[in-house]
Amino acid sequence: MRIAIILLILLFNILSCADASVTYTLPEVNKIEAEKHMVAARRYFLSGDYLNCIEELSAAQRENIYLVGVYLLRSLCERRLGMWDKSLTSIHYYLEVESADVRARLIEDQIEKEKSFLKNVLSGKIEVNSIQAYKQPFSLFYNLPLGSKPKTKALGKASSFEGRLWISDTEGNKVFMIERNKKPVPFDIDNPVSVVPLDFDEAIIVTKEGQIYKVNVSENNKNLEHMHVKKVASLPIIASDAVVIGEKFILVGDVKEGKLTCVDLEDGNISYTWTPTDEGRFEPLALSYGGYLVAIADRGSNSVIFMDPWAKEVVFKEQVELLRDVEWISPIDYVVLSEDGSLYIGNILKDSLKKPIEEKLENCWCLARYEDKIIALDTALKNTFLIEQVLKLENLIAFANLYMLEKGPDLGFLRLKANLNIPAISNYEQKTPSLIVGFGENFLPSKWERKTYMNQKPVLEIALADNYEIFLRKIYTVGNVWPSRLVMKQGPHLSGITDDFVLMLAGLSLREGIAIDLHMKDGPLPLSLTMLSYISGGKIKFSSSHQSDDSKSMGLEGEVFVSLPEKSILLKAVVFEPLLAVFGNINGIPFRDWIPVDFLFNY
Repeated sequence: MRIAIILLILLFNILSCADASVTYTLPEVNKIEAEKHMVAARRYFLSGDYLNCIEELSAAQRENIYLVGVYLLRSLCERRLGMWDKSLTSIHYYLEVESADVRARLIEDQIEKEKSFLKNVLSGKIEVNSIQAYKQPFSLFYNLPLGSKPKTKALGKASSFEGRLWISDTEGNKVFMIERNKKPVPFDIDNPVSVVPLDFDEAIIVTKEGQIYKVNVSENNKNLEHMHVKKVASLPIIASDAVVIGEKFILVGDVKEGKLTCVDLEDGNISYTWTPTDEGRFEPLALSYGGYLVAIADRGSNSVIFMDPWAKEVVFKEQVELLRDVEWISPIDYVVLSEDGSLYIGNILKDSLKKPIEEKLENCWCLARYEDKIIALDTALKNTFLIEQVLKLENLIAFANLYMLEKGPDLGFLRLKANLNIPAISNYEQKTPSLIVGFGENFLPSKWERKTYMNQKPVLEIALADNYEIFLRKIYTVGNVWPSRLVMKQGPHLSGITDDFVLMLAGLSLREGIAIDLHMKDGPLPLSLTMLSYISGGKIKFSSSHQSDDSKSMGLEGEVFVSLPEKSILLKAVVFEPLLAVFGNINGIPFRDWIPVDFLFNY
């Protein structure tokens, strides 16, 4: 009897628990709405609107939590936006489910290689293959009118700004302004030793006696160049050379007292004077400023001294005999000219100095920047040596933007628009590139029709670099297109920009063909940001200037015609999301880009 009662109680408890139990159900799935969001996401991707594409992908996943393919397209979007870590995370999520997808493995490998490559570029780890010097008559190099070559008595220093060359003739008491295809214009200045351009029509002139003038060049009513001169300061020195740092200060070399004098250009007051702390004679013969360090050709110690003008300390020194001049060729590479015409190149990261060419540059006196190259001028202005840095290109990556234009009704062909944006380190001479397209393991030949284009896009000025995603939305919402140039003005926020931020910006700017211009003010810029400006084709300016017509973006634009196999054969190689891979090569620069292809809809 007792056993029966116990069994009855147990049975009652079991039935009670069953009635009170909670039934767990799987999340609801709306496949139709999810697919609508996926189609919209692909359209946004093809139009270059990667931010809205990511939002549509998130909406698709909310409708169908099992839609793993969103991670693949999200990874491609994040990669194009430069979000390297997020892109890798997304592709890893996808591979956890679709581990057999060969294309996804290739994309993962490519993301890691691109991130590593750009990290090396932005830190200055670009191997220099060679330096070449091309000799050419001065008049021919600038294509001067017959008989108009300047005649100088004692050549001083030379400087160049956007193709306009300034030459000082110390004993001839003249400054020459030289442009291609124009007659040189002389200006009378007593004993000039250095001209430092601030802008195309504005410069600082320093005389041997320490007089500092700010000059503006304009045309009078007879279309003749006229110089307006304003005295900034008078120093009790014997000046050798000068450089402007930021917009506010000028650093002048004094060979009499063996020191550098920093002068405020606004009020003419001396900000500080500087000499190396080590004992010995200091004779600053030539100066060059690359946006980070001042390179000083010191004849007293026969060395190139690299000084931080803001911390007022020596970063390192490099021994060179019989120094004549020094000039930056990139943010980290510099060129040194000796009295016997020997040419040396060094790298501030590798702390080394090499002699790239055995030939000597005959009678060369001074160096000057010319676009992204260096020119050396001889004492009589008879010849010009164009010194060009040739980089190893086999590891450079060209970035391609692909847009779907048309699909054949029988899916027999695709017509894609492709913009190729190549890092501006190389002059690729617009040779016809070779392209291959493929799905999975099927590689198909394609036809490339090339043309050059000038595409006018917005130019944006950025003073604040905050959260990267907020930054992206700010620069994209203007006209819903990516700008062709970003002008980043230096300030406290920009000076403190992180290398990770610059790395992400590099991924976006190189792929979208955005040039990064930097406007220097007071203080140094991070090396990574300076390098990004250099490789994106941007300009580093040390004073604000009027916006010119060079805001246009130039590149290669063409159409790719792809012959496709039959649909049934094609889809056998596709696991989930159809992706078209385009492989290319331009002058040894490889690239691979991916584009989603939806075979159910025509765009």
